[in-house]
Amino acid sequence: MCDTMVAIGETTRGGVTLFAKNSDREPDEVQNVEVVPAGCHGPGSIVRCSRLSIPQVERTYRVLICRPFHMFGAEMGVNEHGVVIGNEALFTREKPAKTGLTGMDLLRLALERSDSARGALATIIDLLETYGQGGNCGYRKPFFYMNGFLVADAREAYVLETVHSWWAWKKIDSFWSISNIISLENDFDECSPGLVENAVKKGWCRNAKDFNFRKCYTGCFITAGAASRARERCSRELLQRGERHPLTTLDFMNILRHHGVREDFRPHRHGGTLCMHAADPFIRRNQTVGSLVASIGESGAGCYVTGASNPCLSPFFPVFGEGTGMPSEYVSGEAGYDERSWWWKCERLHRRALQTWPAALAEMERLRRPLEEDMTSTLEGAVPLSGETIDGYFKRARGIVEKWGTRLEEMPETRTGFCYRRYWNRYNRKNGVTAVS
Repeated sequence: MCDTMVAIGETTRGGVTLFAKNSDREPDEVQNVEVVPAGCHGPGSIVRCSRLSIPQVERTYRVLICRPFHMFGAEMGVNEHGVVIGNEALFTREKPAKTGLTGMDLLRLALERSDSARGALATIIDLLETYGQGGNCGYRKPFFYMNGFLVADAREAYVLETVHSWWAWKKIDSFWSISNIISLENDFDECSPGLVENAVKKGWCRNAKDFNFRKCYTGCFITAGAASRARERCSRELLQRGERHPLTTLDFMNILRHHGVREDFRPHRHGGTLCMHAADPFIRRNQTVGSLVASIGESGAGCYVTGASNPCLSPFFPVFGEGTGMPSEYVSGEAGYDERSWWWKCERLHRRALQTWPAALAEMERLRRPLEEDMTSTLEGAVPLSGETIDGYFKRARGIVEKWGTRLEEMPETRTGFCYRRYWNRYNRKNGVTAVS
């Protein structure tokens, strides 16, 4: 379960394109941040995607991707031309296919092959119609779904939502957000042949004039269980503030951290928020495992990631400069706990923080605020971003996490309940995170 949002034009400070996404997946599902260099590929080259292989193109662009460690595709990313994409799982009345390109495959391939948002939109549609979508997208548990996308660059943005090889898209004129529910109704700019006809044939609407994409195709059970409508409504309300005060990069970071209107929010009791916290194996089984914010202007893109789960407990740091990509000391992770991995290093502390809430949250907010205020005000428009600058901000972020971790040990534990502790201790034993009681 995820949330993705974009704002352009007069709704943002300086008229830049602002983009943000929380990637919500299974606990322990490490999401690494990577830079894939541009490449030239000879005739007959093949690219091996998550579930099938397809012909490679002659040239691919340099991309930054946030990728589940066990997959080819990515949940979100940016390329050297300032094209940014995020995808969402959609649960529909139509049954997903067992094989095909996953939504994450489509996202990565579009970033590697497109030099504009409009071009990326066309690339996804072409791949979708050629190879279809499908395949298991889960980690430990099988998970199949259709896909929606937000696609943007410095000049324009689009929402694209799909069912099998059918699709519909709309150009965005101010802001938009997508969650795990079809957002387009009868307001799309264009749709594929077959989308409307299939709905009429199956009795989901009377005729083409009666067609509403959202009403006709939404699968109600999982969509409702994921609190998709509530999350979509929340993100839209937060974005709507841009009509009064232009939105900033820092605003988008804070939107990703939103826990709803409850002042007494507790991860073990409350769910359905933009910053997702897992709490049980049935309803609240996903959590935010990675976050990306991008500010894209005519002079270039500023990209910020947490490289960790739960943005409420993580500082953002900059990545993807020209000629450089990730901080030199950033280390990716895999299935088992690894103290060297940035994701796992943060995750061990996050699980301690769940037992010392809300003191842990308040302390992280206090520590990270000066870093992010300085970072966003200093770096906005400062392109290119040097490796030295990237390393400097990552060092500050690492120092914040380490200081915070030391203070967590001094915080008294709060009462969270036996079942909640047992839920997380099972994960800790499975992957070797044994420091949390």
